[in-house]
Amino acid sequence: MEHKSVELVRPGSFDQESHYYTKVVNAQPHPMFSFFRGLRTNQVINRYCHLKPNVDPQALSECIFYKPKYFKWAGVDLFHVATPAGNRHMIVVETNSCPSGQKSMPQFSFEDEKGCYKHLIRRTFLPYFRGKVDGKVAVFYDKNYMEASGYAATIADETNDSVLLVPFYAEERQHIKLENGVYFVLWNQEWVPIKAVFRYVTQKPWNRIPIKTKTKILNPIISCLAGGRNKIVAAKAYELFNANLG
Repeated sequence: MEHKSVELVRPGSFDQESHYYTKVVNAQPHPMFSFFRGLRTNQVINRYCHLKPNVDPQALSECIFYKPKYFKWAGVDLFHVATPAGNRHMIVVETNSCPSGQKSMPQFSFEDEKGCYKHLIRRTFLPYFRGKVDGKVAVFYDKNYMEASGYAATIADETNDSVLLVPFYAEERQHIKLENGVYFVLWNQEWVPIKAVFRYVTQKPWNRIPIKTKTKILNPIISCLAGGRNKIVAAKAYELFNANLG
């Protein structure tokens, strides 16, 4: 893996070719997906319960509208499977607290080049990071530079301020320090305080990021320990969840 250095990402630097796969730039979402995305939540619940009459609409509604305290954004791995009788289903294999996929997602409008990058940042990160610590916003990453840099460029545009794009590997982090719960990043030979972090650190992030910090981190590490990256815990959580649903 190529280890990059800290970068300063300025507003206006988002570039589609840098943050999307080439074949995605001029692609269009499948009509069925566009139709489903346009449904209201109550329509989704009604359609699902129509296809699966044994499902309790109230229980499904509670699952959909539940708001986790820590696990603010997530992605899931889905498998398309079939039973021996030929009944086809989509099943959730696991949930990821640093999901990838924006670089593969076509835009819903050609006028909106940032697509779901902007959608996610506006709905999850911007309302979350407001806190008492002064400083800059940063994106920490240990893989998926294409998307991590896309998020940094989007945040820079949405906040109208430059963002630090910071590699954060377990074995190489001399440019990052934590003091009294606040992260600092070495930039231009100065230690810059970080008020909020959009985290794309995926490889055992708990071995270098504590559970509690004054710097706001999305997602916080507790979401990884609870199953977002710790798959042993996740397997037990799914077992208990499925038992309750059963």
